[in-house]
Amino acid sequence: MKWWCWILTSWLAASSFAGAAESLPFRVGEKLGYRIFWGPILVGEASLEVRGIEPVDGHDCYHLIANAQTVGLGRLMYKLDSATESWLDVAGLFSRRFQQDRREGRSHKQSVTEFDYTRNEAVTRNLITGKQQRQAIDKPVQDIVSSLYYMRTQPLALDRASTFTLNASDKNWTVTCRPDRRQSIEVRPIGEVQALRIEPAPTLKFVASNKGRMWLWVSDDKRKLPLVVNSTMVIGTAKLVLYRVEPGTPTKTAQLPVASVIAAAP
Repeated sequence: MKWWCWILTSWLAASSFAGAAESLPFRVGEKLGYRIFWGPILVGEASLEVRGIEPVDGHDCYHLIANAQTVGLGRLMYKLDSATESWLDVAGLFSRRFQQDRREGRSHKQSVTEFDYTRNEAVTRNLITGKQQRQAIDKPVQDIVSSLYYMRTQPLALDRASTFTLNASDKNWTVTCRPDRRQSIEVRPIGEVQALRIEPAPTLKFVASNKGRMWLWVSDDKRKLPLVVNSTMVIGTAKLVLYRVEPGTPTKTAQLPVASVIAAAP
């Protein structure tokens, strides 16, 4: 079921630019580990990582990596191996490059998208066939990975709507996020964490086609850690749950138990 990768990377972002880099809630070396459940069954694993800072067209960018794969019973049902990369501009916090290498069942997709803000276009090249596709962009955009990190730099607030432009599936989408609930979630050994619930609009096509809804839970603190993605559909319930945090040097690794976070999600 190929939508597992998209659930990981389809987090929402707010609208305004952040402040100086030293105030960002993430740092080079940070790695977040997730487990993916279909009902009570573990079917996949995923991770998000800030690998380093690299130049793209002369601009320093955070190199972000999202990996996802099915495991155990999930791999018997559907084989998925996905590596998705993004280069997020350090100064402006928008995407300059997006690359994916995804194997789903028997299909294989490799592509890279370069965002050229001088010519106001996004150029996507299929790395298997060599074909190119050009798309107009009239403002800085996010991709499905950079949007998560951009969101974490923003002042999310209860019942306050924000929008941003997401470039995905060869189309520009205007996405709105509005936190609609705030509650405590137990994430021992860290303890009680205040979290905000966000329902994306529009939601994922797979969720909508199965008459479902999807919510994201983000810690309501300086870190703005993505804690849980929960989706209820007519075909069942899926959850993606944060279980490991490696903040990067010099902070020590913190372990988040899966069971306590699952219980708190709606």
